[in-house]
Amino acid sequence: MKKAILFSMLALTLGIPSMAQPPAYDDLLIYYADGDYEKLLKKAESYTLKEDTKNDAIPYLYLSKANFDMSKDQAWLDQYPKAYADAIKFAGSCMKKDKDSTVYRENISYFTELQITIYEEIVNLVETGNYPKLLGAIPKLHKIAANDVGSYFLKAAAEYQTGDKTTAKETIKEANARLAKVTSVDEWRPVDFAMLKLGVTEYCKILVKMSQQANACALAGKVRQWFEKDEEFKAFYDDLCN
Repeated sequence: MKKAILFSMLALTLGIPSMAQPPAYDDLLIYYADGDYEKLLKKAESYTLKEDTKNDAIPYLYLSKANFDMSKDQAWLDQYPKAYADAIKFAGSCMKKDKDSTVYRENISYFTELQITIYEEIVNLVETGNYPKLLGAIPKLHKIAANDVGSYFLKAAAEYQTGDKTTAKETIKEANARLAKVTSVDEWRPVDFAMLKLGVTEYCKILVKMSQQANACALAGKVRQWFEKDEEFKAFYDDLCN
């Protein structure tokens, strides 16, 4: 008992790291609120290099948020041309450090906004038929949406479009496996449904090109239940299957 008391007193006196309270990161919040991104980046990065804070999710969150805001302002982009890519990179790092997803849940609106931005980039590449660049954009989504389903169908479609049939066959196995594991979509957001719709419809088009109309119809039928009020998808399904 005396030894335990002595150890506690020594810990308080000497400041043993295991007894230290984690930082509240109020400084990062203030820098972010003030739009002082350069100070924010420098301070947040310093936290990621310190032994006692390098595994905390919050510094990476602020690194992501600062870079994302800067990526929307040309004045910042001249100095930080990789801000958008860094925003995604640090968001992914944040989620890896966020073991219980507390930071993610508390900042769901931010992660959703970032995911929507990546989705819009992907849509533009699909519409322009830039499949090689599309294959480079899809991994961005995977960094912040590890459980996504639709992007794997889209990836397989893009791989077929670029002539990489071997990889496409492996990707579609992954896509179908992920779809089979979906037991509930109660926590899905509109962007998750939009990505599923895009991926499935694009892959169905590939199946039709390969004279696999029945398989395309079967795949569309598997997700049809989640798009009952989506007139565009209903029209696509009717045209495909009727």
